[in-house]
Amino acid sequence: MKKVIFSLAAAALMIGGLASCNGNSTASKADKEFGDSLAVAFGQFAGANALQSYTRMKEMQPEMAEKFDKDAFLKGVETVLNADTTKVSYYQGLQMGLQMVGAVNGINNEALIPMSKDKLLKAFKEIYKSDSIGDVSAYYATYQEFMTKVQTRMQERQDSIIAASDEAKKNLADGQAYAAKMLAEGYSKSEDGLVYKIENPGTEPKVAPNDRVLMVYTGKTVDGEVFDTNAERQVPMFANQFVEGFTEALTLVGKGGKITAVIPAELGYKLQSRGDKIGPNQTLVFDIEVLDINPKSNNQ
Repeated sequence: MKKVIFSLAAAALMIGGLASCNGNSTASKADKEFGDSLAVAFGQFAGANALQSYTRMKEMQPEMAEKFDKDAFLKGVETVLNADTTKVSYYQGLQMGLQMVGAVNGINNEALIPMSKDKLLKAFKEIYKSDSIGDVSAYYATYQEFMTKVQTRMQERQDSIIAASDEAKKNLADGQAYAAKMLAEGYSKSEDGLVYKIENPGTEPKVAPNDRVLMVYTGKTVDGEVFDTNAERQVPMFANQFVEGFTEALTLVGKGGKITAVIPAELGYKLQSRGDKIGPNQTLVFDIEVLDINPKSNNQ
């Protein structure tokens, strides 16, 4: 694919160079016929690449493909091809504008933040027409700061939508009911909400977050469906590489320890889904047995 794109770009440059000589009335008939044939070949080649991209969009992003206007796309191609080919700076401006409008449309349509094109252009002109550039890193830092805020706003908006879904509400209620049931049966509860039962505390010292732990674990939903287990093969893993509630449960036992942990969503994956078995606000139930702490060998 990279070779195809490169060839297309190279051909564009070649055609661009020929286009500047378009007004040459001394061109021979043979040259004109060759030029026409070349134009058809290049047009077909570029069209095939454009269609390939559109087909890929339909397969991978069908919603975007439905909104894609082929006629508007063709109008854009025609506008550029019929522009004044003697002004290279104009083409460079078009390229810059296309890069900027892509970001603007993304922020307006995806992040749902109304970004003024007029104010953007005004700020661009003020800097571009100034005599000196100043500290570019300062502008970049400010821009990055705003883009981080954009990501945060998008995530918050997405989280609020997910939290309001029927699935998230049901998972939260089911998890709370299950935790309450386990507490009534004698389980303990930590200050941050982890519900647990220690069947065997194991030996001292207890697991520390930075320890490598050899263990057997099985993860289930509150209705008993297994979503993860390493029963077939155990390898040492750092205690702090798991969700917060799992790590906390590990630190409550030592070598030989056994614990059942009921991990609420806020100590687990929160509003995120994991595969088809862990949904938003899902409470996780883990049975964990610590076989060794910081083992010298993986051959256990």
